[in-house]
Amino acid sequence: MDDALAQQLGHPTFPEIREYERKLPQHVQPRIGFKTIMRPRYLFFKDASWGSGWNNVFQEQLLNTHLAYLSHRAYVFPAYVPRDHPPFPDTLEDGTRHWLRIPMNALVSGPTGGGPLSANGTDSLMRRAVSQEWWDTVCPKQDVVVVKLHDAQHELRVDDKTDAAELSVRWAKKLREMSAPCVSIEGGPVFHYLLIGSHRVLSVWPTYSVAPTLKYFAWSPLIAQALSRNFHILSAGPLPAALTQSYPSPYSSTAASNSVASFRPYHPSAPPIAGLLGLHVRRGDFEAHCVRLADAGWEYNAWNLLGTPAYAPASNTSLWPALPDYLDVRVADRETRHAAAMRHCWPSRAAMVQRVRDVRAGAGPNAGSRDVQAQPLNRIYISTDAAPDFVRELTADLQAEGWAVFSSLDLELHREEQAVVQAVDMSVLVAAEEFVGVGFSSLTSNVVQLRLASGREARTTHFW
Repeated sequence: MDDALAQQLGHPTFPEIREYERKLPQHVQPRIGFKTIMRPRYLFFKDASWGSGWNNVFQEQLLNTHLAYLSHRAYVFPAYVPRDHPPFPDTLEDGTRHWLRIPMNALVSGPTGGGPLSANGTDSLMRRAVSQEWWDTVCPKQDVVVVKLHDAQHELRVDDKTDAAELSVRWAKKLREMSAPCVSIEGGPVFHYLLIGSHRVLSVWPTYSVAPTLKYFAWSPLIAQALSRNFHILSAGPLPAALTQSYPSPYSSTAASNSVASFRPYHPSAPPIAGLLGLHVRRGDFEAHCVRLADAGWEYNAWNLLGTPAYAPASNTSLWPALPDYLDVRVADRETRHAAAMRHCWPSRAAMVQRVRDVRAGAGPNAGSRDVQAQPLNRIYISTDAAPDFVRELTADLQAEGWAVFSSLDLELHREEQAVVQAVDMSVLVAAEEFVGVGFSSLTSNVVQLRLASGREARTTHFW
């Protein structure tokens, strides 16, 4: 029935990716040992955020993966349901909505999607993330121990003032000491979006940034496939080795039995795309949202705050990257904070062109990585939800400055890839040699954390 409704609405159903997830090597029944059953310990976040866009959900999924790792438990990854910003119409003729369910491995690989927690795959399968479908199989309701969020917060003495590092330490200790194999946290998210979107999240960066969740993060084969096909608009050079993969797709039922093993995941730590400047141009409903943010005096979102002096540790180390464009330093003389917030949240086309000039003028050779041949910035990719007319006008403005310019509108994507276009865009922005984003945006914040954790220098990240 679900497939019939999906077909009626034109939704992709991702059959190969779902089968790929079912066959993850950790999806095996517990083994009976000499005296006991060797059973993995799972952690399910039943009430993790939903109803918001992918990037708000993604911020939380990554931190949940990290908490499961600290708790010595296997993270249970859900499918993503785009309730707020569906990529395809999802309303039936009777007015009801039929949710599009996107499997995690259509978006990401690595620890959050059940991938290895080590560089060489020698980590324990019992610690690797499992799908919610597998959780439902091995953890029937009668075997699940429920941890009520409010009660646990009271027990752990955490509240809306506790920073992310302390929150993680206290929760991880509690979860490690629980003997139950199947633990479900219910009643709300551990990492609330108000925590993630604020400076209180920054305290976890020194440990989180070097732990497996980010260290071994990888884009899904579907994303790598889209990048491979569209690489010609990102660079005039040959397809890099990092994007070379075995065909047919490792998801395909017709692929050789060893094709998954031979596929090399696309990691953000691969050398950047030389000469490429990535731009995040947020439009759409952000015009009104920017007004609300400015009126409320909000700061930049989450990891975009790295480098702000008020939140920097007393002794700055390499684990605390100093982004140069924090909001305070970008408030002009005799300009109100409100006006500055609006200018950086909703920049005009003229302001964007000027900012791009400034970035190109200040870009040093080989800025993104020591592994890349020095090359001046000469090509732009615009990730945007703006109206086509606006994109064409901005493109023309930048072309007049001598740039080769391409945007989200130029991508050639299959139906499944269209469902995850936001992740395709993010993968380009992470791979770009330099990047300019919207400090108030969670998409930009996710790009920032992946760039920094993968070794991109802080000076290659900028804000409007």
